[in-house]
Amino acid sequence: MEMLDRLIRAVRLDPRLYREAAETEAYTTEAFLIVLVTAMFSAIGTAVAANRPLVAFITQAVNSVLVGWVVWAVVAYVVGAMFGGQSTVNELLRALGYATAPRFIGLLGFIPCVGWLFVLAAWLISLAAGVLAIREAMEFDTVKALITAGIGWVITVIIAIILGLIFGGLATLGRAAF
Repeated sequence: MEMLDRLIRAVRLDPRLYREAAETEAYTTEAFLIVLVTAMFSAIGTAVAANRPLVAFITQAVNSVLVGWVVWAVVAYVVGAMFGGQSTVNELLRALGYATAPRFIGLLGFIPCVGWLFVLAAWLISLAAGVLAIREAMEFDTVKALITAGIGWVITVIIAIILGLIFGGLATLGRAAF
C-alpha cells in the first residue's frame, strides 16, 4: 500500500515525494519497477499500431528504459551540476523513476475520440513531474530545473531518434536478408 500511496503522490506532483525518492536508497527498485511497467505499457501501445510490432515494441521499451530514464538522469546530473546542483545519478534515477508514474494515465488512450487527450495529459504531467524531480533531487530553484530538464529532454529525444533509426534500420536489413 505504501508504494501505491507514493504512486498517487507522484501523479499529484507532490514535491516532497520527489525529494523523498531522491534521498531514500530503498526506493531504487520501486523506481525501476515503475519505469519498467510504464515502458512495457507504452511499448505494447506502440507495437499494436505498428507495421513491425516486435521491432516497435523493442525500440519503444529500450528508448523508455535506457534513454528515457537512464540517459535523462545522467544528462540531468551533468547539466544540473553545472548549475550547482547537489545530487548523484542514483538520486536522479530514483526521482525521475517516480516522475514516470503519471504515464499510467496514458492507459486510457484506447478510448475512442478522446484517448489521445489522456495520452497527451500523461505525457505533460510526466514532464512536469520530471522538472519537479530534478528540482528536488538537485536541490535548486525551478528555473534551473526547467533549463536542466529542457536540455536533458532535447538530448534524450535526439538519442531516442538515433536508436529508433538504428533498430528500424537493422530490422529492415534483417528482413531483406531472409
